[in-house]
Amino acid sequence: MELPGTNYLYTLATLSITYGGFAALIKILRQIIGGGVSKYDVFVIRAVLLRSFIVTGCALLPPVLVLFDLSHSIIWRLSSIVAALLQGLFVLTHRARRRVATNVPVHRSSLIPIGLGAVTAIVLLMNALGIFGEPAAGPFVVSVTAFLTLSFYAYLLQLQVLLRGNIEQKSE
Repeated sequence: MELPGTNYLYTLATLSITYGGFAALIKILRQIIGGGVSKYDVFVIRAVLLRSFIVTGCALLPPVLVLFDLSHSIIWRLSSIVAALLQGLFVLTHRARRRVATNVPVHRSSLIPIGLGAVTAIVLLMNALGIFGEPAAGPFVVSVTAFLTLSFYAYLLQLQVLLRGNIEQKSE
């Protein structure tokens, strides 16, 4: 039973893992050029990798579930619930993880990807509950892709801090 969107999900998983590794390497570049790695850098690397693993796991879940001969509706419902929980946990624990990792104040622009990440989790829950009709690939794929895109945006915001210098000495 061929699941619609499988090739896209495989591509999304590949893109997510590639992005996570590349983003972490760019942050490590600071140490190579002599700037050292701050607690803030470690926090950003962990957040990027965590988002990357969430997207990859979510993208690979529907093709795994198809192996159990479940209906497409059940596959998208289960996948949406799992993705909503993972994305929601990431969003809900972000500030606490940041506070534990570093005392750097949160810049307002950093709240955009977190707030929109909550929206993706809500859309996934709505898909799982059948609010858009029968649970389907469209809302799932759009939400997981949006979560990865928000990760790109969040990373670019943090890259500005990296280029300015030592975050521990400056506030945003």
